[in-house]
Amino acid sequence: MNQEAINTFTRRITNGNKSEIIVVLFDMIKVDLDDALDGLHNHEQEEYMEALRHASEVLEHLQEALDFNYDISKDLYSLYDYCKRAIAKSMYSGRDEGILEAKEVIVPLSEAFEEVAESDDSAPLMENAQKIAAGLTYGKNDINESVDTDSNRGFLA
Repeated sequence: MNQEAINTFTRRITNGNKSEIIVVLFDMIKVDLDDALDGLHNHEQEEYMEALRHASEVLEHLQEALDFNYDISKDLYSLYDYCKRAIAKSMYSGRDEGILEAKEVIVPLSEAFEEVAESDDSAPLMENAQKIAAGLTYGKNDINESVDTDSNRGFLA
């Protein structure tokens, strides 16, 4: 995952509510799996392994975020576990079959959570995060971002 993607995910997390953060985690897994496939096909073993390790860690976060007061959490836990095992299979075999199996599960789940996030109008989890607006000014080759610095950002005395 390149620095630009990391920055984008960080911004989305700091400005997201619970549902939006889950969508971001799914997007991170999809990027990791794509990076792993690129690393495998380009014979870049370190990139391949790092992307798979990160995808597995994100799946672990998704499992930890489940609320088992709801029955669907048990099913989601099993699906996440299946994806982690598929990723582990690719890590140890050096083949793409496990990655493709994980993607077959992750992509539809991601789409379902995107639909849920669209109807979730709850407030962002981080109250004192920087607000970033893109598109207010334009540079010669790209969009410049404007950061709103709030004096109440961070710890309050």
